[in-house]
Amino acid sequence: MPITKTLTISQPLPEITAGHLKLGGHGPQGKTISLNNFYLEQDGQPWIPVMGEFHFSRYPHQEWEAELLKMKAGGVEIVTTYIFWIHIEEEEGLFDWSGNNNLRKFGELCAAHSLQVLARIGPFSHGECRNGGLPDWLYGRPFAVRSNDERYLFYVKRLYNEIAAQLKGLLFKDGGPVIGVQLDNEYMHCGAPWEVTYRPGTQWVPSGSGGEEHMRILKRLAIEAGLDVPLYTCTGWTNSPVPEDEILPMQGGYAFTPWSPDPNYRQPPSPEFIFRDRHREPVLNARPTYDGLRYPYVTCEIGGGIQDTYHHRPVVPAEATEGLAVVQLGSGANLLGYYLYHGGSNPTGRHAWMNEFTVPRISYDFQAPLGEFGQFKPSFASLRLLHMFLKDFGSLLAPMPVILPDDAGGLTPENTFTLRFSARTRGGTGFLFFCNYQDHVEMLDQKDVRIHLRIEHETISIPHKKGLALQKNVSAILPFNLSLEGVLLKYATVQPLARIEGDGSVDYFFFAPPGMEAEYAVDHSTYARLVVKHGSLTEESGITYISVDPGFDCVTEFTKADGSQVRLFTLTRLQAELCSRQTIWGCERLIISDASAVVSGEELHLYSSGQKQIELFTYPAPMDRLESSSGACKGKTEGIYTHYTLKLPRKEIKLNVEQTTEDRVCIRFPKGIMPDGQAVLLRVDYTGDTGEAYIDGKLVGDNFYNGTPWEFGLNRFARLLDDKELFILIQPLEKTSSALRYIPTGRKEAFRKETTHDHLAEIKSISSVIEQKIIVRPSKK
Repeated sequence: MPITKTLTISQPLPEITAGHLKLGGHGPQGKTISLNNFYLEQDGQPWIPVMGEFHFSRYPHQEWEAELLKMKAGGVEIVTTYIFWIHIEEEEGLFDWSGNNNLRKFGELCAAHSLQVLARIGPFSHGECRNGGLPDWLYGRPFAVRSNDERYLFYVKRLYNEIAAQLKGLLFKDGGPVIGVQLDNEYMHCGAPWEVTYRPGTQWVPSGSGGEEHMRILKRLAIEAGLDVPLYTCTGWTNSPVPEDEILPMQGGYAFTPWSPDPNYRQPPSPEFIFRDRHREPVLNARPTYDGLRYPYVTCEIGGGIQDTYHHRPVVPAEATEGLAVVQLGSGANLLGYYLYHGGSNPTGRHAWMNEFTVPRISYDFQAPLGEFGQFKPSFASLRLLHMFLKDFGSLLAPMPVILPDDAGGLTPENTFTLRFSARTRGGTGFLFFCNYQDHVEMLDQKDVRIHLRIEHETISIPHKKGLALQKNVSAILPFNLSLEGVLLKYATVQPLARIEGDGSVDYFFFAPPGMEAEYAVDHSTYARLVVKHGSLTEESGITYISVDPGFDCVTEFTKADGSQVRLFTLTRLQAELCSRQTIWGCERLIISDASAVVSGEELHLYSSGQKQIELFTYPAPMDRLESSSGACKGKTEGIYTHYTLKLPRKEIKLNVEQTTEDRVCIRFPKGIMPDGQAVLLRVDYTGDTGEAYIDGKLVGDNFYNGTPWEFGLNRFARLLDDKELFILIQPLEKTSSALRYIPTGRKEAFRKETTHDHLAEIKSISSVIEQKIIVRPSKK
């Protein structure tokens, strides 16, 4: 049955006002960061940055640089990081800024690679850290933490002074990367369990009681310590106090919510996948403590995945992470901030585990786009599509308010049949946002959809004749009235990806969402000549309708009256997921590869697992010949691209596996199994409650079973594994366990029918996965 929706966008739009927020700052050489009630500005230009969380103290410092480069390759511009107080001052008065706690080194690496930093300085952090990040020694003090008590604030001031000393010279005002700090976290919204009590979960770090005054005090203490930055932020959750115009409130949202302490809790479908005007109503389904229209709507905790807890272990698909981000953008977000973007591992304290008791003792993978050991997850590529879009179209999108269909207010998460969409527009130009994903229910394919946009002096029907299709679990962004160097695109049923300045033309890359026919509608008066390759066209009432077959060689070429050219390239969704926009070899280029591409100076690093060869396409063509660490690197011209095929040497590791029982395995490795530039993951396919990895009796890794294989990185333990074995222990899953619902079948029949045991612990297979890093660089010959 056809689905027809009409969206009227001619009503008065909200005004953009500036000058009232006590935020912003100046750096050397005229650099500025400012903001109004709609968006942030960088050097005077509207800016929708991408922000990703990476906890430096949860990752080996020797590997920080490589991981930061991966984040940058994914489109991250701002790195957020908790400074966990307990990691730094586990014992009172002994501040440890060495090794993995070396905040200064982390900041310097971000600066070296043009990544900005927002430091979440606490004192309370949460992040599933022990005591929410507060040191144990604060527990036995005769004052309330997270209060205005001067005795507590004495320690906060000391912490802030220490952080400021580490970041001295790295602040934005000094030309450094640190553009902001977050003050406390989730203040007056929630606390965390005190792990020092006899029974975990019985006493909690309080949520706080000092109100707005406490946040003002924290800002004052930060400034007095020397943390003078453009942005002071806080989480603006339910009940969180926000001193007016003093601190920028940030929001977030998670599709999966496994933090309930009730083992019998079953999560209902999340409301996060319904479009709303979050600028006007920033807090979901609750009254905010601040006027949302005074601030831009920005996020710091869009779920990049989720951390499994003992009783609740959801698996987060890439479609959920992408859909969440698309809904946030379509609901008015003008900063995409992910928690987490990069997973990690909890350090082991001198006196106790550093995790919260509800989560694994070590693993903090979070199912993030980059995993606990730096693995590229499927969500990395899907989110990169959005980040590339924001790089080229974010300044246009930033001033645009949200327009919703009339039935948006009545939508519920359980509604699987009503089209979910929104628009953002100003001045007649805009974008449509669609999301057909919903957790915990199965959505329906939306077929034969037509959208009528009523703009002041016209109505645009999308598409023109045949309705478009939106498959279940698919999200999409479609443009309307978009000027492409003067060529007016009335609408397109393809998603904008990137803009590249080519040799004699300006080139735009789009991709077709799965199941959606690719069509462009262009104002005929805005170009002089048109050539279509792999497509057809018709004209009607001054509009040229162009239907194309997406692919690498699908190009639509416009020549304008002045002789300049604009070209539109249309890729498939799968091809688009292989794309990254990188600055390398002298200019911005489109890199297309079936390996994960990361730039380091003049080197292109290609990460590959299980492939015999890597396909690499570049545009524009490199000026110099290239060479590869894997051997020959001869390119050939294919359309606009230069195509390289890189042969990979065969890599394999023979594991010496001794399985003593169904639930116990000892593994020995040959010496020197981790050659330079390669990463080795152990993949354990098992069924049980939890998995544990030991070396010489010490726990080095763990996993909560959720039906997916456990991946464990070996590189950081290479020296130990030269002469010691790795012991894998699977804890049994009881027949009465609430975790049974995470068995792939979700049924008790997962227990073998022939067994009479009341528990299940089985190691099905153990294999190694080698990730090769191939380096491509200009030839020295």
